[in-house]
Amino acid sequence: MMDLENQSVKVEGGVDDGARRNALRKELITTFFDGVTTPYEGFLRTVQNSGDQPCLGTRGGPDNKYQWITYKEVNDRATNFGSGLVHLGCEPSQNTFVGIYGPNCVEWDLADLACQMYSMISVPIYDTHGPEGCVYILNHADIETIICNGNKLRFIFDNAKECEKVKRIVKMDKPVTEEEKKEADSLGISLLYIVEVEQMGSNNPQERKPGRPEDTMTVCYTSGTTGTPKGAMLSHGNVNAGVAGIQVHYEESGLQMIEGDCMISYLPLAHVYERLAQAMCFLNGVKIGFFRGDVKLLLDDIQELKPTIFPSVPRLLTRVYDKVMAQVSQSKLKGWLFNKALASKEAGLKKGRVRGDTVWDRTVFKRIKMALGGNVRLIVTGAAPLSAKVMMFLRCTMGVCCVVEGYGQTESTAAATITFPRDTSVGHVGAPLPCNLIKLVDVPEKECYAKDGKGEICIKGPTVFQGYLKAPEKTAETIDKDQWLHTGDIGEWLPNGTLKIFDRVKHIFKLAQGEYVAPEKIENIYLRSTLVAQAFVHGDSLRSFVVAIIVPDQEVLEPWARSKNIHGDFAELCENEEVKKAVMEDMTKKGKEGKLSSFEQVKEIHLHNELFSVENGFLTPTFKTKRALVAKAFEQKFQELYEKVDKRMQFMRSTSFEIQQVV
Repeated sequence: MMDLENQSVKVEGGVDDGARRNALRKELITTFFDGVTTPYEGFLRTVQNSGDQPCLGTRGGPDNKYQWITYKEVNDRATNFGSGLVHLGCEPSQNTFVGIYGPNCVEWDLADLACQMYSMISVPIYDTHGPEGCVYILNHADIETIICNGNKLRFIFDNAKECEKVKRIVKMDKPVTEEEKKEADSLGISLLYIVEVEQMGSNNPQERKPGRPEDTMTVCYTSGTTGTPKGAMLSHGNVNAGVAGIQVHYEESGLQMIEGDCMISYLPLAHVYERLAQAMCFLNGVKIGFFRGDVKLLLDDIQELKPTIFPSVPRLLTRVYDKVMAQVSQSKLKGWLFNKALASKEAGLKKGRVRGDTVWDRTVFKRIKMALGGNVRLIVTGAAPLSAKVMMFLRCTMGVCCVVEGYGQTESTAAATITFPRDTSVGHVGAPLPCNLIKLVDVPEKECYAKDGKGEICIKGPTVFQGYLKAPEKTAETIDKDQWLHTGDIGEWLPNGTLKIFDRVKHIFKLAQGEYVAPEKIENIYLRSTLVAQAFVHGDSLRSFVVAIIVPDQEVLEPWARSKNIHGDFAELCENEEVKKAVMEDMTKKGKEGKLSSFEQVKEIHLHNELFSVENGFLTPTFKTKRALVAKAFEQKFQELYEKVDKRMQFMRSTSFEIQQVV
């Protein structure tokens, strides 16, 4: 059993580098079931043991219910599809990269499984990479075959001359039209419907050649902050070890995947987070229901599917929290009752009591649970930090449902830590999983030292990726000579052996929706405004936007103000709302000209009337901003800016769906 006061321990023997491991296992694990060394073998195990059980479901039909195909049917179709690809000329080897470009659906999984069966490497392509990024990926990975949705054909056709290696396209969703076929032919591209390829494979069966643990299973391109995407190569063994580590972690707490479990699939399959979740489902015979692709209809799909497993991200869970709190605030009585219920449940959780049968669960919190279908018993959140208040809210309102938070990155095959299901404390991301070690290394410029239990988070073990495709120099920057993956995140060990993340090594941070922001890039663009002398952009991983401290150019601002009949000295001008509005408008204009994304544009500013200098301690002798010091000096001001934006939004952030009457 896990001792919640000592969830990780120092690694014994060898080099004393402060590395820690999960307290449950002395040796790092790579597999959970004997004989299962790859995700495909885990899938086959379920096919053999529970082949007639439902596997993948899509909503439709006359009653708009979920229609299911079994594990055996998925295996047969994926085998036929893989055979069809080989028959068409795809070499069943590590030399073949297959692009998958479309929404979560049955066909996406068929394509991925087909690649695993024939040692081909899947390359997910996602719209967030942007048009240039998608073209880059197609060329960089030497992709000859793309499996895609019909709505992606126009993009591929329009960029065919730039992607000369593309030879064939398999359309996922609908039969190929004559017009589509004609245009593809004119470009020298073979275009087929997936059902045709499956039939080819059925008529021309090919011997399977499954990937080995050490073979590359997929290349996931990470968008990063600047420059071109990097292709992280993950092996079959990487994914298998990740699944095994999570499974051990769950089962030691008494949380097991059981017959009848069901997961809703809506997070992008192009991201390793969802891929790992589905691999775990396949290993345990869990059925997976796909949402219809429209986030506005997600809650309706959840009501129909009634999932028991709900992978999520902080941005979505925070929206649930915001919507509920906005509704209860509309009535003093309702607000008083709701807060009393929260306080009662929180007091019980802090004493280790997890219950779902209190009067509060049966009355106040019932509608919140029903908003997620009523059957959810596991909520997993990752990809960005979840605030402690939202975590506690979920644990209070969802009864006996386990709510856990994971930390990791694509390069560590998603999760490297996960909070222990029985641990009701907040403010950390759990201990290392049993499949990897974690150590902290010194970051002197941040005054973080491993001897004090603080430093850059480094990960080692069978989940660490193989490297970046065709980029050995980038790989060497990320994985050191001792095979430690340097994450760029700064963390600290808490007394109970769990990890808390609180900073980044470089001047890069991640917003709540998972987008990376390079503040210095944004600042340099804003400095193009004649009104701006200095800029300091600040972001919080619990927020979805950025704010800034701006020092106006006094020599420009004062004449401008006189021309607008605005009076006052420089300090008074910095307090003037009309001045601030003009500076903000000019910054926004320069941001658009500099092609800043919407999440990079600041949403609120404070005008500071003193230049950052060496003398006041805000600049180094080489005139670089001391970011940590500036952030600390303006900590209260940043909080005020965030609160100002929150009030302006009045809980009406641009949500993708509405939560109707959950309270």
